[in-house]
Amino acid sequence: MALTLLAAAGGETLAAQYAQERIADSARRNLGLASAPEVHVHGFPVSLQLARGVVTGADIDAVRVPADVDGRVLTVQGVAVHLRGVHQEQDGGERADEAEVTATVAYDDLSAFYGVAIGRGDGDNRVAATARVPLFGQVSASARVGVAGPGAVGLDDVLLPENVPPAARPLLERALERRTPLDGLPEGLALRSVAVTDHGIVAHMSGHGVELRPRTA
Repeated sequence: MALTLLAAAGGETLAAQYAQERIADSARRNLGLASAPEVHVHGFPVSLQLARGVVTGADIDAVRVPADVDGRVLTVQGVAVHLRGVHQEQDGGERADEAEVTATVAYDDLSAFYGVAIGRGDGDNRVAATARVPLFGQVSASARVGVAGPGAVGLDDVLLPENVPPAARPLLERALERRTPLDGLPEGLALRSVAVTDHGIVAHMSGHGVELRPRTA
C-alpha cells in the first residue's frame, strides 16, 4: 500500500511538472520572453486533468515582457497571470476559459518610451513628467493615468504650472496626451483598471476565452 501511494505521488509530481513546463514553454514562445516564466498548476489529481485535456488552473509569473507599440518596445517589468480552465491548442498555444492579469510598467521604462522623465505625481492616479526644452530649460507637468480602451493605458488631463512658457506647453501636452496599447499580452483580455504606485503603473486586466499568444494590433 505504501509503495502504491509513493508511486501515485511520484506520478502526480511528474504530471504537475509536465503541465507546468508545457504552459511555461508556450508562454515563453508566444509572448516573446527571453526565458521561461514560473508556472504553478492547481487542482488534484493533475494526471486526470491532463487526461481530460483541461488543467483546472495555473499561475504564471513573468518578468520583462516586451510590448510592441507602433514598432517600438515598451518593457512590462512584471506580469502575473491567473488562468482557469487551461486547454492546449493544436498549434501548441494555450487557451483559458478565464484569466486575470496584473501588469506593472516601471517609471524608467515609461520615461524611455515617452521621451520625458516620468515619476509618481501628486494626487490619485497622476504621474509627474519633466522635460528639458530648448531655450527654456527644465519644465514639469502632471497627467492623469486611466483606461483608454480595452487594451490601452492613456494619459490625459495634463496640468502645467503657470510659469511654463507658452512655447513649451504644446511640447509637453503632445508628449503626455497619448494612448499606450498593451500589445504582447494575452489575446482576449480587457483592461479594467489602472493604478499609479511608487514603483510604476499597474494595470489590471481580465477576460474569457483568453489565448496565451501576443495581442495583435
